[in-house]
Amino acid sequence: MKGVLVPFINSLAIRAILPLGTLLQSEVTKTVIDEGLVAQQYDLLPKLIIALLAIQLIRSVASYILRIVLHNSSQTMLFGVRKKLYESIQRQDMEFFRKYPTGELMSRLSSDLDWMRYSVSFFLPNIIDSVITFVSTLVYLLYINVPITLILLLCTPPIFILTRAMATKVRPFYQKMRQKMADLNKVVQENIAGNRVVKAFATEDFETQKFDKENEALKDLQINATNRFILFRTPMDFIAMFMAAAALVGGGYMAIKGTISIGELSILISLSWSLSGPLRTLGRLINDYQKIRTATERIEPIYYAEPQIVSPENPITPQRNDGEIEFDNVSLVLEDRTILDGVSFKVKKGQTLAIMGPTGSGKTFLTNLILRLYDVTGGRILIDGVDVRDYDLKELRRKIAVSTQDVFLFSETIEGNICYGVPDISVDDVVAAAKTVEAYDFIQHTSEGFDTIIGERGVGLSGGQKQRLALARAIAVKAPILILDDTTSALDMETEHDIREHLREYCKESTQLIIAQRISSVSFADKIIVLENGKITEEGTHEELLKNNGYYKEIYELQYND
Repeated sequence: MKGVLVPFINSLAIRAILPLGTLLQSEVTKTVIDEGLVAQQYDLLPKLIIALLAIQLIRSVASYILRIVLHNSSQTMLFGVRKKLYESIQRQDMEFFRKYPTGELMSRLSSDLDWMRYSVSFFLPNIIDSVITFVSTLVYLLYINVPITLILLLCTPPIFILTRAMATKVRPFYQKMRQKMADLNKVVQENIAGNRVVKAFATEDFETQKFDKENEALKDLQINATNRFILFRTPMDFIAMFMAAAALVGGGYMAIKGTISIGELSILISLSWSLSGPLRTLGRLINDYQKIRTATERIEPIYYAEPQIVSPENPITPQRNDGEIEFDNVSLVLEDRTILDGVSFKVKKGQTLAIMGPTGSGKTFLTNLILRLYDVTGGRILIDGVDVRDYDLKELRRKIAVSTQDVFLFSETIEGNICYGVPDISVDDVVAAAKTVEAYDFIQHTSEGFDTIIGERGVGLSGGQKQRLALARAIAVKAPILILDDTTSALDMETEHDIREHLREYCKESTQLIIAQRISSVSFADKIIVLENGKITEEGTHEELLKNNGYYKEIYELQYND
């Protein structure tokens, strides 16, 4: 940040000097009027005019350079803050994303951040400019004429009072506006992400009404905030006009009496605007300050957010890389709700564990605990004999490849999606992964094969095609542990059977955890566990579980005996 801070401070220092150029121009202008025109010393005029032009040229060049420096500094600062915010978001755990929905985060990373850029490029420089202009103008006017200056000075307290009142009245509106903008963004984001559902249920009118409601609420807040600002700004402008009139009347009377010169009168009139201008600008800046402050308050929690799930200070590296998994009396409680309760099992290297159970039984949470997307609230999870909480997070997650039931594909090429977890993978391995999951044939029929760019979240692909690409992405990593969370639900049973056979060969060294509801998807597993209400109620092989009159046999009979 030093490379940004030094030129920024230097530019502010130069910006503080620039108002003095206005006073220097005023002094030269007074000399032009009093000595060059009134005293008829015409020989002075060329030099004085050249001096005025030179001063203006220097001010113009300096202002141009300062604008460039301030703009570059603000963009560099924005780049750094945006980068830090994005990195902060990447480090967060699941609780963070539950607290901050996507639309909320997008709002804070866009419009709120832009107000921070504005504070550097415009707000701070104008605060300094206004203060220096007011103080230097006041000193110079006192030097020209004390009585008139004191009259002008008496007009300033009402402006400060109005400014303070405006800050108090307007700020709550801007806080509500930022939140309402986030709510509006959330509605838009959800609508776009769920456009297929919207169209499928023909609820476009309902979604439009929902958007209109949030949009109208935001409009009302913006109108109210602007009306409040105008309500205070109008008397400020009136006081500024009064100051100019006071300078004209008072200064004109003194000029008629001969107390001041014509040049001094012109300075009093012109600089009365330089005295009121910063005060009127201050009103606008106070209005902007409320927006900047509100935006900063919304960015700070994300900027300084610390994830609850982090790597230990002294991570342990296991002596082996077998992918052996052991759950030792594991419990998970979230928001006073018991998700898992006393779960224990062990899966050895190369074995396949299948997990079945009714919806909401905790199956996906179980696999999320292995990845440390959540931390256990009781018991422990061991991978290759080491507690997952003792691993470096990145090293832990490199040992695990996941294909989830909620398929997410990037707006990228098919090849880019498959090699997402291993960017340096060879083309042959990409093709092999695609063939393993029966995706090679349909990829070849796309417009550009593996170079075909798929739409956002896989738009244009069928559910089965998306699942196969997500599965190819997982197995391409060749991790010791492979987690498949209901990843073949959109496939026909024949394709599923072929993929399972290919996986046995391609991933024969990997320990596999499979979550599924089809008996055909789990019957081949070395061990099957049934979760109900967060507890293991059945455990064994396919043949063993069929001997019980439990959940597994019930599902088997539903699927095969109808």
